Amino acid sequence: MTLTAGIVGLPNVGKTTVFQAITGTEAQSRSINMFSTTAPVPGIVDLPDPRLQQITDHIETKKIIPAQMHITDIPALVSGSSEGAGMGVGFLGAIKESDALLHVVRCFKNDGVQHSGGSLDPATDAEIVEMELTQTDCETLKRNITRVGKRARTGDKDMKAQVTAFEKALAFLDDGTLLRQAEFTDTERQLLQPLFLMTIKPVLFLANVGDDDQQGQGEHVQALRQYAEQTGAEVAHLCGDLEAEFATMDETDAAQFMDDFGFTESGLSRIITRTFDLLGLQTFFTAGEKETRAWVIHKGDVAPIAAGVIHTDFIKKFVRAEVYQFSDLMEFKAEKAIRDAGKLRIEGKAYVLQDGDICHFLIAN
Repeated sequence: MTLTAGIVGLPNVGKTTVFQAITGTEAQSRSINMFSTTAPVPGIVDLPDPRLQQITDHIETKKIIPAQMHITDIPALVSGSSEGAGMGVGFLGAIKESDALLHVVRCFKNDGVQHSGGSLDPATDAEIVEMELTQTDCETLKRNITRVGKRARTGDKDMKAQVTAFEKALAFLDDGTLLRQAEFTDTERQLLQPLFLMTIKPVLFLANVGDDDQQGQGEHVQALRQYAEQTGAEVAHLCGDLEAEFATMDETDAAQFMDDFGFTESGLSRIITRTFDLLGLQTFFTAGEKETRAWVIHKGDVAPIAAGVIHTDFIKKFVRAEVYQFSDLMEFKAEKAIRDAGKLRIEGKAYVLQDGDICHFLIAN
């Protein structure tokens, strides 16, 4: 599976700068002007995982393939976007297609960069964007309640269930509760899924700080943390300008740059880790002579589902898996030694994969 994240926010909060930092590319549309991004800009980034290289230290391979994340820089929202203000909502498909939202909020002062609201207020800025997403979700739900309502009134049980789920979601929004905070049954979530509602998506607020608050302890970040706690979201901080600067450097210069500014890890690593946690994801590996590769699955996925990430046919054709942990390879240095020590396990269809598992799948012809 491929992780997809959409970068959202108000104008001039540093969305494109953050996009550049994450993807390691010089974004052509980077500008201090409002609405410099006029269409969704896609990017793909390799997910950093030092375990991949460590595996190849002990298992010779011709190719190393990291897992990837798709990132989209989405044009800015403003108050009234759901009614056509600013760039309007014509690009909201990019938000709906995202598994998680990275909501960039400005927490830096810069008189040379215009603020869309006139003054720096992170909590209010975050709320403006979420209100626009809420309004759009409300319209989506109302439209679909009308669509399925006629058939529900004829006694169609499936349509009745849909109407009930849609009306429940709409009631939460009308009450001021974002859908990510609301409680739904698994069945209700399945019924809501085809609507691609935006406020049900997990959100990681990215507090874009200045170089005077690299630890993210300033008052503006604290205000954003308080808002996130109240609305069922999480916060990570980064200095977009500095991150974007060393993202395009070679490895040696970037390491020196990070050391000079006291960075212990890149913003990308921190964002990926937090996004993985938000979505309940984990990584397993396949390793062999042809390639060593990282794969992303949900926590709790069983072995056939993991095999299906490699190829969908493997779900039905799964027979068994040979499994050992990354830590076993670090201890015993070779698969033969792992096998001899009795650490290589034969697992069946009910086995729940763990983060760091290294697997060989047996698939029926």
